[in-house]
Amino acid sequence: MMTVAEARKRENIIEYILYIWQMQDLVRAADFEMAPIRAFLSQDEQSEMDIDAELEWFAQLMRAMKTSGAAKKGHLPEVEELLVELNYLHHTLTNLIRDEAYTKAFEKAEPNINEFLKKSENPQMNAIEAAVTAMYGLLVLRLKGKEISEDTMSAMKTFQHFLALLADRYKKMRRGELN
Repeated sequence: MMTVAEARKRENIIEYILYIWQMQDLVRAADFEMAPIRAFLSQDEQSEMDIDAELEWFAQLMRAMKTSGAAKKGHLPEVEELLVELNYLHHTLTNLIRDEAYTKAFEKAEPNINEFLKKSENPQMNAIEAAVTAMYGLLVLRLKGKEISEDTMSAMKTFQHFLALLADRYKKMRRGELN
């Protein structure tokens, strides 16, 4: 039986990272208590077996967050390593392989990434981390029901496009199909 996290990791690495960040925030909001997590999981129509598998995954997530020092803020080392790996892949796609579609999509997003970095609390982020962070910010704004400007949505679409290509290339790389 595959958990939601495992399925996302297999299908789309960017969605997986965003999911992990969201679940880390959920765990923090639940004060590392399982009862609110169970209530959250019970909202979906899942079998008790599926819920138990997800609860076990959350228990592992909680342990990892506490062990790694990510209980109050920050992210799991595994996710940080994935971002580094994606950044290396990004540089490989743009500088070595010269993936035309990916490079064009990135070049279209790059001015928006630079603008995001200017407004960011961490302007030292690499382009991949900045784009993923911006996408997570969009997710949080949507969850809060905040209005999102047309300019922001336009920028986010450039991020979505190039990150989708990056996720596709990552999947191909992992399968040994990236030339």
